[in-house]
Amino acid sequence: MKVGIIGFTRAGKTTVFNALTGATAAVGAFGSRDANMAVIKVPDARVDKLAEIFAPKKTTYAEFEFVDVAPNAAAGEEKALDAAALTALKNVDALVHVIRAFGNPNVLHPLESVDPARDCGALEEEIQFSDLLIIEKRLERLTKENKKDNEFALLERCRGHIESGAPLRTLEMNPQEFKLLQGFTFLSIKPLLIVGNYGEDDIGTEDPANLEACGEARGFSPIAFCGSMEMELAELTEEERAEFRADLELGEESRTLFIQRAYESLGLMSFLTAGDPEVRAWTIARDTKAPAAAGVIHSDIERGFIRAEVVDYDEFIVSGSMAKAKEQGKLRLEGKEYVLQDGDIVNFLFNV
Repeated sequence: MKVGIIGFTRAGKTTVFNALTGATAAVGAFGSRDANMAVIKVPDARVDKLAEIFAPKKTTYAEFEFVDVAPNAAAGEEKALDAAALTALKNVDALVHVIRAFGNPNVLHPLESVDPARDCGALEEEIQFSDLLIIEKRLERLTKENKKDNEFALLERCRGHIESGAPLRTLEMNPQEFKLLQGFTFLSIKPLLIVGNYGEDDIGTEDPANLEACGEARGFSPIAFCGSMEMELAELTEEERAEFRADLELGEESRTLFIQRAYESLGLMSFLTAGDPEVRAWTIARDTKAPAAAGVIHSDIERGFIRAEVVDYDEFIVSGSMAKAKEQGKLRLEGKEYVLQDGDIVNFLFNV
């Protein structure tokens, strides 16, 4: 899963990036003009347990790759994304909008005031406008070529949807239409998470980023995140972090909480493969059928898919081994229409 971190200048994007990944990218005036990138492993107790049982040569966790796009290079620019950022974001799977909710008279907001709700809407409009330009250019070309086909009709719907003020991710479409739009790498069709970056003075307050009402109106639940403190905590050992969080009653690790919310909001889940060579978690979208899930491992497995041997993780743990699970009828044979469930342990049978 590749995630692009976006936001207005001085919103604390790189601070949040460092807090989530444990990286040490320079922040503020010393920040890079190039995108920062880092990969984190997704904690998964199921993978840990399976590794204990199978003692594999290799253990592989699901991963999140974060891309912290460079700030708008134009001094005084009121837009969050320049041409270079828009290009960098086309290959990400989801967007994380970091919204400034902290006050600091020494760090001027490019829009001259701190207003999380305004910033939430302004960047969404910016993303939608970039998509609209692509749509209009394509429609113009199709009109010149006199190709008013299904693609033309779909893009007309997309244009009307955006002009109504809505992102493409909320447009109702069938799987074929969605697949057709994937080739355009539209930004407003990508899943979006909102992170309100609040200051340390607001720790312990209700709705510290002042984004709950904004999120409710748009159908999402924002994540409140004290970036400056979390970045400092990321530099401590695991034991030190746990002690500090317990003293301040901060709850779960920010990284763990973010990943949980990301999986929930983005409609993701993990299936597992297990054996002597490797125990591994694979990230897929919910409602993915077995052949498509096999394709995440390798396209040859999807193309030659025959069936899948499946056992639920919890049932496997109760059984204690694959042999026992098979004896007890817990190991099932599933076909092409089977929809994988979170925590399924799968062995794909295929022929190419």
